[in-house]
Amino acid sequence: MLDLSFKKFTRELNERRFDGPQSSAEFKKLSPTMKTAVLDIYSMISKTSDPIISKIDGIIKVASKKHGVSTYDIEDYFDNELIK
Repeated sequence: MLDLSFKKFTRELNERRFDGPQSSAEFKKLSPTMKTAVLDIYSMISKTSDPIISKIDGIIKVASKKHGVSTYDIEDYFDNELIK
């Protein structure tokens, strides 16, 4: 996620904070386990108070451990999702 500009990441995250990613093409490409992990991340983000930027790494780590997916895969998903 370091490839994204901070402003773009913040804007995209806030736009999707309550909507979720279900309609995006990148989300539809994910495995069922990854979809569950990503939805869990969005759920945790929507429940988190501001500033969420400082908490996003911890949220990703918790979701990756809970769902048994790589943090790298989750970060790669967000990179692909936000770059487009």
